[in-house]
Amino acid sequence: MSALEARPPTTAVILCGGRGRRLGGIDKPLVELAGRTLLAHIIERLEPQVDAIVLAGAGSRERYQAFGYPVVPDREPDQGPLAGIVSALAAFETAWTLTTPADTPFLPEDLVSSLAPCCHESGAAVVMAGGCRQNLTMLFDRRHAASMIDFYACGGRAVHRWLVAHEVEPVELAEREFFNINTPQDLRQARALALKQQVGKPGTSGKTG
Repeated sequence: MSALEARPPTTAVILCGGRGRRLGGIDKPLVELAGRTLLAHIIERLEPQVDAIVLAGAGSRERYQAFGYPVVPDREPDQGPLAGIVSALAAFETAWTLTTPADTPFLPEDLVSSLAPCCHESGAAVVMAGGCRQNLTMLFDRRHAASMIDFYACGGRAVHRWLVAHEVEPVELAEREFFNINTPQDLRQARALALKQQVGKPGTSGKTG
C-alpha cells in the first residue's frame, strides 16, 4: 500500500498571514529563495503528499492567486494564525487537514506519512523538532477540526492552548527540516542551505546562474 493509499483525503492549509516585521514588513511567503518564493518551495514539497492546497490569510490576494490554489482571507484580521486555520476549514471538507506556516521552505517530503500513524490512532499529531513543538505544523481529522472551530468561537486564539487542551501527541522529526525564516540572518542562512541542497542534487553541476 502506498503512502497516499494509507491516509484519507487530505488538504494542506499553508498559513500565509505572517507580517514579516523582522524582515522589514515584507510579505514573507513571497520572499525569494534560490530563484523562487518561499511559498513555491513549500507547495512543491506538499503537492505530492496531499489532495488539495489552500492558502490562508494571504495579504495580496491577486499575487497569491497566481499560484493556482484557493486563497482564503482571515474573516477576522489580526487575530493570529488560528484565525487563518479556522477560516480555511470552512472552505473544504476533506477527512484530514495538514497545516504549516509559509516560512518553512525545507519541509520533509514525507511529512504527512510521518504524522499519519499518530493521526490514525488519536486523530491529531503535531511536529516536535529539536525539542521544540512546532505549533503550526499539524495533521488532524474532522473531529479535531470541529473542536478547533468551537475553541475559536469561544474566544480561544492561541494554537498552543488548543494543542495542550486536546493533548495532541508530538511526533519528533528532523530539526533542519523545520527551519523557519523570521530575520535577515535566518534568510541568509536559508539561502546558503538552499544553495547547498541544490549543489547536492544529482545532475547538477554546482553552478547557480
